[in-house]
Amino acid sequence: MANSIRKFIPKPVKKSLLTMTKVLNIAKVTLKSWRRRKVLGKHIQNYILEKFFDPNIGKEYGISKQTKTDLVKMFRLIPTKVQTATNWLYYVHMATVIFNISKKQKGDVIECGCWKGGSSAILSLICKEVGRKLIIADSFEGIPEDDDKHGHFYTHLSVLGYYEKGMYGGSMEEVKNNIGQYGKIKVCQFVKGFYKDSLKKFKKPLVFAFLDVDLRSSLEDSVKYIWSNLSDGSFIYTDDSCDMDVVKFWFDENWWKKNLKQKAPGYVGSGCGLPITPEYSSLGYTRKIKNAEKIFKRKNWFNG
Repeated sequence: MANSIRKFIPKPVKKSLLTMTKVLNIAKVTLKSWRRRKVLGKHIQNYILEKFFDPNIGKEYGISKQTKTDLVKMFRLIPTKVQTATNWLYYVHMATVIFNISKKQKGDVIECGCWKGGSSAILSLICKEVGRKLIIADSFEGIPEDDDKHGHFYTHLSVLGYYEKGMYGGSMEEVKNNIGQYGKIKVCQFVKGFYKDSLKKFKKPLVFAFLDVDLRSSLEDSVKYIWSNLSDGSFIYTDDSCDMDVVKFWFDENWWKKNLKQKAPGYVGSGCGLPITPEYSSLGYTRKIKNAEKIFKRKNWFNG
């Protein structure tokens, strides 16, 4: 019956119906893929939150479940009120790391690159809970001139990007106002200027660093002057994990030997970031390790 009916359908109509069928099939596949990504994203989110709410995380500082709940609410709220370029789950992850740093480890947290102060407000809330200062280093004029005129390659995202001088700028007054409204301004200290000048004489013990500086030159300058202040085992997170030109810095043996007299530390999350969202994240990290035997547990991989 169906075949006999098809005989009377004009060819243009048949072609249109075939096209519509293909479009509907593609839409079904796309919807299934979207649903799967959404489910996967929810699983990842729950995993990150479960780690954060582990009673042992922050136990040394007396951080309660209610305090963590209140913090998560602020982590989600602040990016809706202040321009930031980071996912709220990044801060849950970093808070988990900071809350797990021993009280015996003396030092503060430094943020290089704060834009409008959204990330600073969140980090100040975290620092307040662990009794550490947040040192905010920024030019407050936006980024400097980019030396990489060929552009920045985000290979995993198939993106080529360019930066212009002055991008991601926020005045100190604007940043302070945003922190005052949403964070804890009393725990903050400000270091104004481009890193090659402002951090040259920086001398304060540090236990954690968050660098969102965009340019390789700015990354070199900030790391060069804060590295000696970081305690053994410290985490250094960056928000530039997808930028292959910037990531290469962490593997540049010549630069590290010349400037800091050590091997390049490498970088976890190179090219696509830590698994915080299904497709990619811009968050990754390295660690300052002087004494691996002290920081890591020994594993005899090839013994039985």
